[in-house]
Amino acid sequence: MKTDSETALPAENPLNSDPFFSPANKKILFLAGFLFLVIFLTDAMTPQSLVVSILLDIPIALTGLTLRKKATVSLVILGLIANTMAGVINARTEGSIDAIALLNRIFSAVSFFLVGYLTLKVQENAHETGVISSERSRATRENKIRTFLAGISAQNIPDRLLRELTGHLVTLFSAKGVVIALSDQDLWRSTTYSSPEGLWFWKAGESLPGGLSLLGKKTFPPNWISKPSLSPILENNHASRGVVARLGLSAIDQDSESARFLYLFILEPGEDSILQILSEITPIIEEVLARVRILQHLTRYNQVLLRRNSIIHDLVYGVSHDIRTPLIANSINMKLALEGAYGAISEEFSSVLEQTILSNNSILEIANSLLLLSRLELDDLNLLFEPVSLDSLLNEVCSDLAPLLGSKSIHLFTDLEEISLSGDRSSLKRLFQNLIDNAIKWSPEEGTIRISSRRDLSGVTVDIVDEGPGIPDSMLSSLFTRFGGIHSGSGFGLGLYIAQQIARRHNGLIEYHPASPGSCFRMIFKTQENIV
Repeated sequence: MKTDSETALPAENPLNSDPFFSPANKKILFLAGFLFLVIFLTDAMTPQSLVVSILLDIPIALTGLTLRKKATVSLVILGLIANTMAGVINARTEGSIDAIALLNRIFSAVSFFLVGYLTLKVQENAHETGVISSERSRATRENKIRTFLAGISAQNIPDRLLRELTGHLVTLFSAKGVVIALSDQDLWRSTTYSSPEGLWFWKAGESLPGGLSLLGKKTFPPNWISKPSLSPILENNHASRGVVARLGLSAIDQDSESARFLYLFILEPGEDSILQILSEITPIIEEVLARVRILQHLTRYNQVLLRRNSIIHDLVYGVSHDIRTPLIANSINMKLALEGAYGAISEEFSSVLEQTILSNNSILEIANSLLLLSRLELDDLNLLFEPVSLDSLLNEVCSDLAPLLGSKSIHLFTDLEEISLSGDRSSLKRLFQNLIDNAIKWSPEEGTIRISSRRDLSGVTVDIVDEGPGIPDSMLSSLFTRFGGIHSGSGFGLGLYIAQQIARRHNGLIEYHPASPGSCFRMIFKTQENIV
């Protein structure tokens, strides 16, 4: 019982792989055998003087057309036997041996050897010519396949790939035309590609013809088009024959609207080995199509992410920027009020204003951090690298933070070498401000902070050590992440993250090491390439 695919797409019956048994060779061998028998019988029934066996050269020569050495040698041997038997029959019939007839039969035997030898040489030359022609055809075909694969691999847009694929297939197979169509399990899809343009095909939404709709989820290798089921595409495009193949499409889009199969219809191909070549290249076509569809899917997804990131960036940047202006204005007004610009104020109100200024400054710091964060995330931080005196920069940061140190009566000890680095001064200042401010925040009253710097063969190292409570092991994994505050009251969780990002842009790294007691944040410039 035939399967659906066999009913809809009957394959051509290929010839036997052995050319000796091809229909043409069978006809030639039958003719040679028939002539051999007729000549032998005629020779046996005619007088000795008429040596008909010389005509056996004809069937021997005919075997050269089969390019089969065994057939030629066999007929030469049979010819010698037939020549001898006919001579014996003639001699018995006439009752004596004619010397001239005997000599003629010797000449006939010699002619068998000569004709057989020449036939074998012709066969060898024909075989060599055939091999050379076959190699030339194979090289030409392989070059076409390489050109074809290079052509389809260069395109990254599915629609353009399928449009160009039709032209490449026409060139590869020397075809009259090519149609590429998409379908789901039952219906043709809207998009059809053809080369040349305007070839007839079923309309979008029509059912698949013949047994194609009964194949379900199966794919099938290239087959010659079955005229009963697919005759319209041949007749309407004035083609006498054609090849069809069905390829599966990867399920990139999970909705029901995505095509599941791709059909290749190749009309009147001029390439004899089209089925073999198509069987070899269809898996590659499937792979290229899958790669291109995945790439398009990722491109669309990336565009969505970029659009969302842009919206988030604009929102964060806009809100942060808009917050800064009124905060700065409020701080200025409150400082003027404290200085008596608006008249005398009570101590209670002065205390409220001071607390409000501190709160304003905290919110302003958060706004500045969010602005810097958005620029870091989009790699929009324009750094100006120049020689920076590291010891001077650290002393400047400590001077700026002196009020915070004094508010907690913290003792500060520095041990700084004279080191010059290549870096962006304002970014490095922000980095050390964050680290030292973090040390001040977690140091106890009248605690100690030690800052040291050194240079060695591995690079430059800066240590900031405090006597705070340290960081629990459970929080180390989120220490340098966005919004990774240690616990309640630890701030907005951006300081260490921003510091780490600035360090990385200076070919550096910040490490945390537990101290006894407290914490040690170590800034390492890993290579000497940054050392001036």
